[in-house]
Amino acid sequence: MFADSQILEFPKILALLRPYAETDLGKKTVLSLTPSADPLEVNHLLEEVLEAKGMIERYDSAPMTGVLDLSEAFQRARVGSTLSIEELQRVVSLVVAVSENQRFIRKIRQLEIPCSVLAGYFDDLVPLPHLKTEIDRCIDPKGTVYDDASEELSQIRGKIRINQKRITDRMESLLRSEAAKLTDTIITLRNNRLVLPVKAEYKNAFKGIIHDQSASRETVFIEPQSCVEWNSELQNLTFSEEAAIERILAKLTAIVQENHTLLSADFAILTGLDVIFAKAKYAIATHSVKPEITEDEILLVNARHPLIPAETVVANTIRFRDYRTIIITGPNTGGKTVALKTLGLLSLMVQSGLLIPVDEWSKTIVFSHVFADIGDEQSIEQSLSTFSSHISKIVTIFDRLEDRSLVLLDELGVGTDPKEGASLAIAILEALRHRDVFAMVTTHYPELKVYAFDKDDVVNASVEFDIDTLRPTYHLQIGTPGTSNALEIATRLGLSPEIVAHAKTVSLSFDDATADIIRKLERQSLELQREIEEHRQAKIRLQEQNEAMEATLADTRLAQNKAFAEMEKAKVALLESAREEAQALIRELDELKKSASFKEHELARLKFDVKNLGSQTLDLQKVNSRKVRAGDIVTVLPYQKTGTVVKTLPDGKFEVQMGILTAKFDESQLDFVKTDVPEPLKGQVKFTRTTEAKMDLDLRGCRFEEAMGMLDKFVDDCLMNNLEFACVIHGYGTGALRKGVQDYIKKNKAIKSSRPGGMNEGGSGVTILYFK
Repeated sequence: MFADSQILEFPKILALLRPYAETDLGKKTVLSLTPSADPLEVNHLLEEVLEAKGMIERYDSAPMTGVLDLSEAFQRARVGSTLSIEELQRVVSLVVAVSENQRFIRKIRQLEIPCSVLAGYFDDLVPLPHLKTEIDRCIDPKGTVYDDASEELSQIRGKIRINQKRITDRMESLLRSEAAKLTDTIITLRNNRLVLPVKAEYKNAFKGIIHDQSASRETVFIEPQSCVEWNSELQNLTFSEEAAIERILAKLTAIVQENHTLLSADFAILTGLDVIFAKAKYAIATHSVKPEITEDEILLVNARHPLIPAETVVANTIRFRDYRTIIITGPNTGGKTVALKTLGLLSLMVQSGLLIPVDEWSKTIVFSHVFADIGDEQSIEQSLSTFSSHISKIVTIFDRLEDRSLVLLDELGVGTDPKEGASLAIAILEALRHRDVFAMVTTHYPELKVYAFDKDDVVNASVEFDIDTLRPTYHLQIGTPGTSNALEIATRLGLSPEIVAHAKTVSLSFDDATADIIRKLERQSLELQREIEEHRQAKIRLQEQNEAMEATLADTRLAQNKAFAEMEKAKVALLESAREEAQALIRELDELKKSASFKEHELARLKFDVKNLGSQTLDLQKVNSRKVRAGDIVTVLPYQKTGTVVKTLPDGKFEVQMGILTAKFDESQLDFVKTDVPEPLKGQVKFTRTTEAKMDLDLRGCRFEEAMGMLDKFVDDCLMNNLEFACVIHGYGTGALRKGVQDYIKKNKAIKSSRPGGMNEGGSGVTILYFK
């Protein structure tokens, strides 16, 4: 793919991207990025960066610390050269980085962050812990080879320490005995041998070998004769030490060479990931997004030139629909050239796998080539162009032109006679129209405006100019041709009104009708642009409201979670309090059992208290304030059951029938439901199981032993729920169940009294129990 990268300033984008890479090779790779013309490859590159961007925003960037450039080291190891200690430590750093990146992708998966595109790179990393272990065993973090890296080195260093001690002891002895002959009481080093600083006048009296003298010639550095042999042996041991270290490094290099393929692959993967995450970090910093890659639609919504500061750049929407050529007209310094460069530069960025500063719903295509002929006295590069250089460039473009190319031409046909220049410009545009290419050109020729109106696949565009301030707004308006506004500007600058009026009567290349049409279209375009901007602002407001609602929802959930946590704490405290209360009740029960005055109803009360530990007493309030009278259906509040008021009693109470039971209640205990005529009760009563306390028990059909067990449990339940009375249905039968119930009543001291059922309560087949 050919691209005019220099003209479009793409290298400047790469220079801005470079600091976001963390590895040495990653920084170099970033500077050599080139655009691709393969749509599948481009889309994959963009998906990689988009996924990396999500990882950074939701968790962190892939760890690249320690991934140092090992290209030369791997090459040297491959050909058999011994690696240095520093290079081996870099290999260890690479192995560590592999492990850290494997931990990173595991964390990404645990957090359920999308990683389907990049996961393959991380999964292809091969950890080599044995290589790190072996290098770490031999070399410490400061780069020193350990004594026990080999048995040979251990023995040599042992001899070196013994020899050094001999020499040091002898030297220190001479320092004391020959102090008068010395200029200083120190042991120093000359020519890699230990020496003493001797006064020059004693050099012949001090036995030894002279290795050096001071600049003043007052001191000579002499190796004592008694230490010469030991120093020589020390030097030989030092050479042996270096040879032993070299053999250790060669052994470690051989291990690196054995794993050369895997290490190179890991290094390449991490470098590639570094470039991807550098692109993602740049995208975050520049608020860039991934445009949709399409076959034939370009819609860059609110595109910003990435080299213009964010606080001053003007966003413009660039769109190609049914038209393939956009002709931009308007005054100088109005932003026409910036519009060209924005389209070209963003296209190169996309095709190099970079997200671009546009709005989310943007779309673009992948161009086969990107050509640009941009350069005049007000271009960004400040380069000057002549007519001949422009034509030479256009000739080169046509020689290389292929389908789906992007052609950007600034001031087409400039630099020659206006009539001939306009004719040549139209001819060039016609040639481009008959090729499957996209083109954006700028011009001052009014003939090109008419040309654009005449062609369905060509559209006019302009950059807006504020007449009131005499300043350009830099807003690109597609669909409206630009005007120079020269006469309006001249008037505001004070040119004679007579001259301006005369100028308006002069017809150049437009007639009045054409000029009127253009002005009308411009007004319509401005109105449409304002409507679009209003809709855009409304959408932004809706989005802000949605974000505010989401933030409120998040705060609500946070408060809810906090409330749940506080409730849990309160629940734990309540349970602890209930546990203490239960212990107290148990102790009270034990005391009661020892007491002679132990009563069944007190046992029932304790059972009830234990069952309701921690529960709150319900203060049930009447819902309906209507007065109760006979015939009303009411809710009996203490029992939360529905009954019918049978009659009003003289003492102001009411007799209420609940099923087969009849009881007396104050009006405060009754809540009006509705007025109804009670249905006559049938002789048989059906027992219904509920989760609340039962007021009747049906023993019919049960064996005697089973019935007595049910009765005992039923009475306990009634006592624990503080029921005043209850109904036991035993039927007639043989009378065995009725007798068993009567015997049970006599033995249970918690039952105050009993009676047979009334005519409407089941007769003698039912026994009504009253509790103390």
